[in-house]
Amino acid sequence: MGNLLMQSESKGDIVVVTVSGRIDSETAPDFDAELVKATGNSAKLVLELKGVDYMSSAGLRAIVKAAQAVEPKGGSVKLAAAPELVSSVLYTVGLNQKVSEYNSVDEAIASF
Repeated sequence: MGNLLMQSESKGDIVVVTVSGRIDSETAPDFDAELVKATGNSAKLVLELKGVDYMSSAGLRAIVKAAQAVEPKGGSVKLAAAPELVSSVLYTVGLNQKVSEYNSVDEAIASF
């Protein structure tokens, strides 16, 4: 059974979405909806994932969808403080080629 908490906040023209819990088949639709909302408000998106303890392929799909939504607007999706288990999955599927990772939200924001 999934448990997912999300909070979005704007920092200038950047939207930071802080995520914690499990992103699985049960919670991924909510995660996807939050990312759709965020990318509708900004082409610059930072996902703070330090509290994520599991991410299924449905979560990865939501991140790819968000990245595809902002790229035509000249934006991008950056990941901040992703735990090793999430980072290793991103590298395994090659998502690290599309989405950059940073140690902190501040570093991710500064990269824009």
